Amino acid sequence: MMLYEVLYNTLKKDCWKFDYDQKNELFRLEIRGINCDFVSFIIVDEEQESLLCNTHIKQKIPFAKRVEVCNFMNRINYELAIGNFEMDMDDGEIRFRTYLDSANSEPSQEQLINLIWNGAQTFDTYYPGFIKIVSEDYLAEEAVRVCSQDDES
Repeated sequence: MMLYEVLYNTLKKDCWKFDYDQKNELFRLEIRGINCDFVSFIIVDEEQESLLCNTHIKQKIPFAKRVEVCNFMNRINYELAIGNFEMDMDDGEIRFRTYLDSANSEPSQEQLINLIWNGAQTFDTYYPGFIKIVSEDYLAEEAVRVCSQDDES
């Protein structure tokens, strides 16, 4: 079965609301988190037998805060086992990227759901830190501590 079909069937079976852009082989999902709402784009690459999930928030990082947010993301990324944060330095868009290589195998429903939830849950965990930097002038180190304290609660 093609990756597109496997993902489509998984999303339908799990009752996700999504749009599919056939031209770009792209699924779009809206996800409600605890701290923020997200949009995830899943790019299906049949030739490479892979799925790429980019999870975005609507807010963009103001120019004056981008370097501190990069410092924050770098500190987080260093500790993450799966996925990473990225920022477009020109417009301040941030995203969390996860990837699934399914070469020569069909991914399970659990793997596909994890691909999506990993980005949303990680973003939801660290979203308060982004806000602390942007709105309250926190330094990256302070924002990481705030997010770590939230994890312990």
